Amino acid sequence: MKASSNIILTIFVFTIISCDSKKETGLVQGTHQYKEKKLSFFDPNETIFRDGKYQGYSYEKWLRKPQNLRMVHETLKKVGYDKLIDDYDLTSNPNLLWGYVNRPLNETIDSLLITYDLKDIESKYYREFWARRKSEGNKKVVFEITKELSKLLIKGQPVKYDGNMVNDTLYNLIKIKERNSTPSMDQAKWDFDYLKSIGLHGSAYNLLFENYFYQDISWDKQELLNELELDSINHRSRFWIEDDTK
Repeated sequence: MKASSNIILTIFVFTIISCDSKKETGLVQGTHQYKEKKLSFFDPNETIFRDGKYQGYSYEKWLRKPQNLRMVHETLKKVGYDKLIDDYDLTSNPNLLWGYVNRPLNETIDSLLITYDLKDIESKYYREFWARRKSEGNKKVVFEITKELSKLLIKGQPVKYDGNMVNDTLYNLIKIKERNSTPSMDQAKWDFDYLKSIGLHGSAYNLLFENYFYQDISWDKQELLNELELDSINHRSRFWIEDDTK
């Protein structure tokens, strides 16, 4: 499936999963690598973007389950969609948020809402979109999410998140990943300890040595480095916190 054919899923992928990096992140002296645990929504060993399209279990299977779509959506609502995509003009044509799509996002979302209940959909784009959602078993939840995205992204209306559906781990990881200013010493140490506590030692390493907004933190890097566990077996292709300094 082309990324441009599924707006909702691609927005989620854009915000929670980084494309594979060719950088050697999470490495020490080019020889040792730190452990990066697999989470329900993040598999460091998985290739999810290749040949210009998203692929793999996380994108093609896990993210399409209604309960997972709802969980991710509620979590992103708590984080704030506007904070995650504030660099994008959602009314531009073409809109580049989810790929080169020759239509503005506001028009696309409006058309999706209009065509949801139609028996005969003239436009091939929207007809195939809803046919795929039906075959995946997530048509209703995608429609409900689309309505809320219309309010949030297009109309600028507030929509409350459901705290019972928020994934706290995902929420904390997005907050760390999307920091856009240097945190306090206490916050930086909390972020490091949190990554370590959930098994993302490679990401914790990158926070110490390979992250732009953490590079001026006055912490004892060598002492903290000694707290991380090496992984001598698996070669991870991705880390939640990537090297953004090169």
